[in-house]
Amino acid sequence: MGTLWVNGKIYTLNKEGEMSRAMYVEHGRILKMGEEGQLRRTYAGRIQDIVNLEGKSVYPAFTDSHIHLIGYGEALDRVDATETTDLNALLETMKQKASGDDWIVAEGFNDRLLGEMPTREMIDAVIPDRPVVLKLVCRHVAVVNSKGLERLGLIHHTVIEGGKLGRDAEGKLNGVLYDAALDLLHRELGGNKEKNVASIRRAVDALFSHGIVGAHTEDLFYHGDPLETIQAYEDVLGDVPFHAHLLVHEQIVDRVLQHDALYKRPRFDFGAMKLFVDGSFGGRTALLSEPYTDDPVQRGIEVHRPDHLEALVKKARSYGMNVAAHVIGDAAAEQFIGLLEKYPAKRGTRDRIIHASLLDDALLKRISALPVLIDAQPVFLSDDMELLFDRLGNERVDNAYRFKSMVATGALFLGGSDAPISDVDVRKGLYAAVTRQSFAGSSTLAPNERLSMYEALRSFTYSPRVATNTHGRDGLLIQSYNATFTVWEEDFFDLRGMDILNNRLVMTVVEGTPVYEADVITT
Repeated sequence: MGTLWVNGKIYTLNKEGEMSRAMYVEHGRILKMGEEGQLRRTYAGRIQDIVNLEGKSVYPAFTDSHIHLIGYGEALDRVDATETTDLNALLETMKQKASGDDWIVAEGFNDRLLGEMPTREMIDAVIPDRPVVLKLVCRHVAVVNSKGLERLGLIHHTVIEGGKLGRDAEGKLNGVLYDAALDLLHRELGGNKEKNVASIRRAVDALFSHGIVGAHTEDLFYHGDPLETIQAYEDVLGDVPFHAHLLVHEQIVDRVLQHDALYKRPRFDFGAMKLFVDGSFGGRTALLSEPYTDDPVQRGIEVHRPDHLEALVKKARSYGMNVAAHVIGDAAAEQFIGLLEKYPAKRGTRDRIIHASLLDDALLKRISALPVLIDAQPVFLSDDMELLFDRLGNERVDNAYRFKSMVATGALFLGGSDAPISDVDVRKGLYAAVTRQSFAGSSTLAPNERLSMYEALRSFTYSPRVATNTHGRDGLLIQSYNATFTVWEEDFFDLRGMDILNNRLVMTVVEGTPVYEADVITT
């Protein structure tokens, strides 16, 4: 016995424009798509329920190709600083949330909204007695107070390879931590299995409400013992219909391999070895070939020395692993692409270029010759439009977030959010990809780099499944595939501009069973 879904616009995403009005689902699978009358006749004796979609639009459910799942779950339970314009008000809010001797954490502040970068002295003036950390929106920079510096063991003469410690005019530590310096903070804030289980559950529940039923994530370094983190995933995904693909941070890869922990589970598996080449535009730590326009003495940082970076790629190859690298600046892309050319991926596999935020024609041409996927975050373009012009200037900015050119290389193009760094809302990613405008509706950045809505939707549905070889019955809505889909009030293909952001998710369905419902559809 099954369910007949009728009176909808059901997009397969198998081919552009391919759409049916009805589908019959049995045991979680799509048995047939077509017209309502035909399906009623074919399955007359087996139809148990009929769902009237009332003209709403249906697409394959989404997968976020770049997220920090546990970190996103943690952020949902912490002080949200993303819209903060008053530092003292933020600190007073944090003070109220404090308990015991735990760190007090605020997620995602924007120094541009505050008008300045906070310092330890500013935090000390409000919260002097407990360790405090403010995470910048890019999560490549954080600010701690004096208690925080003390807990991290940081003193005046400390040097961090691949990172930086901010200093005041007298050369004293001002509490600002950049890139690799944050590793100390990750170890200090690392969770345990119980906390991670709660964070995963919290994150998955929220993702279902955004139409997201799967994620590529990187959690095994930041949240305590990686083996306990893997166990947390087993505990949650044993009974929750969500699929996770975990990258493996280079600092813990030896440990998890020694314990033979990277075997595939029913609802999660493991991917490439993850490493960082550079930082972020926000912190001016993305590695550029030419200096920053708004700070001509800065070109960014190398997280690893060139010889160390090469050794890490060789290490991954020795383990038979692909490599996934965070590269934002063009000089970082140059370094990583050169290593992929020197140490090619195993035949039939793909390495992962994460972000690829600044690429000129020469770099794109080299990418076209490599077996890679590009793990992009379209939402960054709309988030950072004003900042991009400040950091890169008018001439270089057209080389930022070249989505159409990335697709043209033949690389597999994936859409993600990098949550909690940005919003998981897929509507924002779709808007950014097809408009290339800020969320304030600015002028269009490099209009020739816009994606079609079909290309943008595929980057959040089918392509992420291809990337992890889990597309056998997921990522499309066609006969014999799983009935895993989202129902939306309006048709994304008919929407333009800000209307994309206002489309309303009605339902998320996994293998025929709703996991999120905004309201009841007539049955």
